[in-house]
Amino acid sequence: MAESPANLTKPIFVAFLIAAISVALVGCRRNRGANSNGNSSQSSSVSSAPEEAKRQAQSLVDKGKELYRNDQDEQAVDTFKQAIQNDPDNAEAHLRLGMSYAALDKKDEAEDEYKKSIELFKKKYSGESKDASSYFYLGEAHSFLHQDESAVTAYRQATKLKPDDEETWYRLGMALTRLAQYPEASSAFQKALDLDPNDSRASDGLDNAKEGSQRIKEGKKHAEDMLKKQQEANGNLNTNSNSSAKPSPKRTPRNKPW
Repeated sequence: MAESPANLTKPIFVAFLIAAISVALVGCRRNRGANSNGNSSQSSSVSSAPEEAKRQAQSLVDKGKELYRNDQDEQAVDTFKQAIQNDPDNAEAHLRLGMSYAALDKKDEAEDEYKKSIELFKKKYSGESKDASSYFYLGEAHSFLHQDESAVTAYRQATKLKPDDEETWYRLGMALTRLAQYPEASSAFQKALDLDPNDSRASDGLDNAKEGSQRIKEGKKHAEDMLKKQQEANGNLNTNSNSSAKPSPKRTPRNKPW
């Protein structure tokens, strides 16, 4: 028995509907995949942007250092400022900017940058860093601010992490000399000379530290001699005073009432 056109149309319509739904689902999956890949690419691009800025900042720091060494201090200031714009948390850039300001006799600006670099070094490394250069730079910033005790602490940590760095031993010796800790300064300068026997700065520093130690010894000896003389003078004065004293007269006993 032949089927009616209405009965034939229903299966065809159902099949067409299923096919359309399948195509739509595939399209959605593709769109989700495309969106996922796009988001991933965008995320990767965003995450790499700060790293690129940091690399550019460090490149500018290196360029600024060269300008500073060549006494192009104004250009160095501009370059270090650009580095900080790329990476505001670059502690070395702030330190170097301060040094460049100091070379231009801009003391207030220099001090502000030194303080900022100390803040950033401490925030970033906070005693956990194994990077000797970071502690060296921290010591430099403290030294520029005449904070010699803090400078000594930073330099000592740098020498522990990198004991073969002659410059750090020399800087440590200078900070200790300013604190009049001459024996420790002599030891630091000697370490610097052991690493570089031709370093005339360390040789001069060692001579000054030894002279300082000698002055302290002579000062102590002089003080001890003066104290001894004073004690002897006081002793003689007491002896003379006792020998020249008149005996006290005897008192007449009072009569008791009973």
